[in-house]
Amino acid sequence: MFSLLIVDDHKHQVETLAATLPWEELGISTIHKAYEGQGALAIMEMHPIDIIITDIRMPGMSGLDLLEQIHESNRKIDAILLTGYAEFEYAKKAIELHAVEYLIKPVRDQLLIDAVSRVISKRQNDLQHSQAFKQANAILHQNLPLLKENVLNDLLQGAEISHKQLTEKLEMYQIPFTFGDCIRFMVIQFDPHFYESYTASDMKLFEYAVMNMAEELLQGHFSLWTRKAPQDHVTLMLKPIHSGRTVWSEEGLVSIANLLLEQVHRYLKGTVAIYLSTPAQFPEEVHANYSSVVSSVFSASERQGVFNLNKHDVSSRGLEPLRSLYQAPMLIQLMESNNLDKMNEKLHAIFQELEQKQADSRAHLREAYLHILSCFTFLAHKKGKVLEDIIGIGSVHKEHSVIHSAKQLKAWCILILEALIEGAPTVDDENHQQLVHKIQTYIHQNLSKDVTLQSISEHVYLHAVYLSKIYKEITGLNLSEYILHARMEEAKRLLEKTSFKIYEITEKVGYQSPQHFIRRFKKYYGVTPDIFRKQ
Repeated sequence: MFSLLIVDDHKHQVETLAATLPWEELGISTIHKAYEGQGALAIMEMHPIDIIITDIRMPGMSGLDLLEQIHESNRKIDAILLTGYAEFEYAKKAIELHAVEYLIKPVRDQLLIDAVSRVISKRQNDLQHSQAFKQANAILHQNLPLLKENVLNDLLQGAEISHKQLTEKLEMYQIPFTFGDCIRFMVIQFDPHFYESYTASDMKLFEYAVMNMAEELLQGHFSLWTRKAPQDHVTLMLKPIHSGRTVWSEEGLVSIANLLLEQVHRYLKGTVAIYLSTPAQFPEEVHANYSSVVSSVFSASERQGVFNLNKHDVSSRGLEPLRSLYQAPMLIQLMESNNLDKMNEKLHAIFQELEQKQADSRAHLREAYLHILSCFTFLAHKKGKVLEDIIGIGSVHKEHSVIHSAKQLKAWCILILEALIEGAPTVDDENHQQLVHKIQTYIHQNLSKDVTLQSISEHVYLHAVYLSKIYKEITGLNLSEYILHARMEEAKRLLEKTSFKIYEITEKVGYQSPQHFIRRFKKYYGVTPDIFRKQ
């Protein structure tokens, strides 16, 4: 609904207009009345006004003077001017002051109603466009980090982006880089210990934390553009804040990188390797420069430290193939003979070489992963099956999660080999019991969270289907049954030993609503939590 101000030095005309026309039907809920210009200004100071109907000729301040004051104050008020004189100068001045309607007295009611209707229709359209713009702007800002990351990702991958398109995106997304800037990359690689010790969701938090630490240390000196890469490293593109500066302070950048190294160790209890690229020109040299530093990351065996590629190219050492992969007898030959003991010996030799410092690089891990994957595929085909059908698509194509360390790759190999070699277990009963203990410990430590088969399988590095099967074989229980048992036992303990409210216990044992928890508890113990506590 809108508000209207009627201004005329003839009081009876103001009262008549206010009382006789169907303002409410037009969408006007509030009507204000003034009998001269100063009074109208006073009302506008006290109340929001959307539309003003004013006579032009009034003693003291004319309607045109009033409109000029409104215009100068930048108030968004639509004006309808009334006059008894069809003079060109009046009309011209009204147009200059952005009056939306100019009517000659005496004005028929229908003409005035039509004029007000047009003004209201215009304001409603403006309001809709304004709301749509605000909504679009809100969506843009909500998705701005992802949009920025996507543009950087295209540049790093060498995608073709025209000068015009890139300029528009840099401006629209408020990215502080422009053509001709001198840039460098900082690439942060996590130690495999992180991936061996934490779940995928935990790793996202660690990556976010490291990104924040880096931004806090760098933002006072550099403009930043960041991306979390698919290769599991964090990428930051930097340029000095001082415009036109192309000479980099090597000592300053290395000093910040070392400080970041210390903070990761202190707060996250882990290590990272930080690689600083050579300077490059934006955007022409971005792809080549980034590819060069990623090549160094991939071939490096170092897990901690700052590597300034201007002075220390970690990829300069010659890479040699893993000898154990290709020495006779080869793994594929052993699989053809179905000799499990020999297969395990061969895998042990491969992982022993991988774990040596000179070979423990992402490049060597990928070499071993692809070689062993091809052998497993051969063994599955030999049995007349598809590898994906035996252990699931997710477990076959897990390069992103097994490529971090020899330890993870070894766990992945044991999983697949166990599934492929029927009736030939690769771990003894003691190891099975250790696995069960690890699973149950994880469940009890995470009861308040959404403990699922998938989260447990990620924690112990086993495929979810295989994990469920082996747990049932060892314990005689489904994992879901054990999770329910653990939750009910913990709920029982909390009811007996603490004064926590029911809703608090609900959260502590991993349920979303007290009603759901109460139903499960009653089904398990035969009584509600309240009755159980009273007993």
